[in-house]
Amino acid sequence: MAGAEAATLDGEFTVDELAARTGMTVRTLRFYASEGLLPPPRRRGRVAYYGANHRMRLDLIRTLQEHGYTLSAIQRVLARLPEDASPAEFAAQSAVLAPWLPGHTEELDRAELTRRVGAPLDDDQLQSLADLGAVQRLPDGRFRISQAMLGHAAELTKLPVPPAALRESARIIQEHATAVADGLTDLFARAIWGPYQRGELSHEQVVAILERMRPLALEGLVGAFARAADDAAHRRLEN
Repeated sequence: MAGAEAATLDGEFTVDELAARTGMTVRTLRFYASEGLLPPPRRRGRVAYYGANHRMRLDLIRTLQEHGYTLSAIQRVLARLPEDASPAEFAAQSAVLAPWLPGHTEELDRAELTRRVGAPLDDDQLQSLADLGAVQRLPDGRFRISQAMLGHAAELTKLPVPPAALRESARIIQEHATAVADGLTDLFARAIWGPYQRGELSHEQVVAILERMRPLALEGLVGAFARAADDAAHRRLEN
């Protein structure tokens, strides 16, 4: 007991203690270690000890998994981090890779999705919801939903709108959204991430920039679309 307490006081944990503090199983920790996601622990005799850096890596792994990143993508992210990375470096990586709309999606099975919509859904209606971007089919048979879009999309599928029109509207939105996202990503890489990697911006500055840049870009995109849609309607009526 005394040895365990000393390890904790020194900021080091046995694999059992690390599992307890991160809410993961020992088996999961050993799997991550075998995949190269964790650096080797420090050994004293026959006992392996893990430090704060291991715990921060595990927190980042869990965050990225919750955001839908694959194991190979997580491996690439962690490979860019030095073993002695600071908490600020982990915060910067987490901020860069975080979703633009955190907390606005849920994962449901088909029964839960049916209850949420309030009516049975056939395969064609499910496809329409997916075409509109309100529902995404996941490999495990569950569905990731957009809370903001699901209600409107479900009501729209009940109205006499041709499915082809729904698919075409989704295609137009996706095409232009991809172009905007690619442009903003390229701009971020040149103007923010490049200077950060050269040491011209601090970790804290990158996090602060993203916290303000993301909502501004989203609101700007919505506002620009609303103005453009109004202008398009006026032009159509005037012709």
